[in-house]
Amino acid sequence: MDDTRTPGGPGDDELVARLRAADPAADATPDLDRVHARLAEQTGVPLAATPAVAGTTPADAPDELAAARARRRGRTRWLQVAAAAAAFAVVGGGGYAVGASGMPAPASDTASDLADAAAPITLPGAGGAAADAPEALSGASTEDARMIAPGFGGRTVFSGDGLGTEGASAHAWAFDAAAVVGAETAARVAATLGVDGEPRLEWGQWVVGPNDGTGATVTLSVDGQASVGFYDRAWDPTVCTASADDTLAEEGEVGADEPGTDAAPMPVDPAEPDPADPSVCDPASTPTGDAAVERVRTLLADLGVDPAGYAFEVFEDTGVEGLVSVQAAQVVDGTQTGVAWSVSLAGTGVQSVWGALAPLVDLGEYDVISPAAAVERLNDPRFGASYGGVVPLAARGLATADQSLQEMADEQAVDPEAEPTVPTTPEPGSAVAWPVQQVELVDARLGVSLVTLPDGAAVLVPAWELTDAEGTPWSVVAVADDQLDLSPVG
Repeated sequence: MDDTRTPGGPGDDELVARLRAADPAADATPDLDRVHARLAEQTGVPLAATPAVAGTTPADAPDELAAARARRRGRTRWLQVAAAAAAFAVVGGGGYAVGASGMPAPASDTASDLADAAAPITLPGAGGAAADAPEALSGASTEDARMIAPGFGGRTVFSGDGLGTEGASAHAWAFDAAAVVGAETAARVAATLGVDGEPRLEWGQWVVGPNDGTGATVTLSVDGQASVGFYDRAWDPTVCTASADDTLAEEGEVGADEPGTDAAPMPVDPAEPDPADPSVCDPASTPTGDAAVERVRTLLADLGVDPAGYAFEVFEDTGVEGLVSVQAAQVVDGTQTGVAWSVSLAGTGVQSVWGALAPLVDLGEYDVISPAAAVERLNDPRFGASYGGVVPLAARGLATADQSLQEMADEQAVDPEAEPTVPTTPEPGSAVAWPVQQVELVDARLGVSLVTLPDGAAVLVPAWELTDAEGTPWSVVAVADDQLDLSPVG
């Protein structure tokens, strides 16, 4: 959540309090030593601890500490990108939006052809998609749980009205990662992106270039989508302000040895590179709109990816002046798959690239159940119910925490002056309240959805998206029972 936002009204504090009260990890204390050790293990970069000492913070410490952190910000940006690369590999091609403030909004006057492609269909427990809905928390009322996400309580009954009863057939596809994962591909990608070095295996992925942020790096993950990552600090516009930040703390590091400071452990800084080209520091030289799309189309083709299978959208407001992000969403049969390439441009060069390199292979046609049968399948615990509002990170229009809070405020306003009431004590023998949400589905859309198989292979399978009268979508796999392997787990 962005804590810098302007409060929307007196109800916001109450909503935040409710969310925090329902958080099962609210009282959890993170094991920072373990986190730092894990980061160092994964990235090869040690983390220098700066333990806090009890005492009174000097009056002038905040400003100096802020200056020191500002100086560090540019130098540790590569570590943020490394973490994003790791998350990208876990999500499976979800893409990475540069900046810590969330997905930037697309510029209204720039190129975007995502409007012609239907949004991704997300299946529960599919891997790389939204996680299965958890049980309703005891700290939240049934109404609260329904507002957070319909069906999250697990007590939802679906019915259909006017939906078709005839089955059909549809194609499925697989990502052929085995055809591209290897040292040869890593070397080819590195050459395309101008990264020097020989491929080497590190932590389950092929790596070319340094792993400490001192130079451009390419990674090729050994996963079901052949996930590729690239980052070059020298093409990051924030490097242009690094020297200015350095002057803010030229007296030396602040907070490491002073009593009363509470500075968090920071990574050991690698050497800060100079801008790769003068254009890095000239925001006007970065392509925008159609020019940015064409630049990314050419890059994808050079990487061996056919850009014809993708819909493009440009994000000019990335939070970094002179940095433009282009998302290329994979489209199959008119539906976004949830797999995307994310390319960030700066000046005349490329700052970062993330995407799935594995080509698609056609698995042929599969029998598909009817929309009416899909409604019944939603009531089957083997398939579960996936609320369509919970979508992969790569999906267009990802709701922000602020938007979610506002929607909750609109649905159920909280009067801060209302006198609280104590719940009525149940009478002996009274019925136990067990509310069930009734959902009537009136429309259906057939598409494909990304599924990660138990062995890690990634496939696109036929899936139904069913919507109620209010347009709320729910999804379920559409493949007929006799073509599903329903073997027990393990």
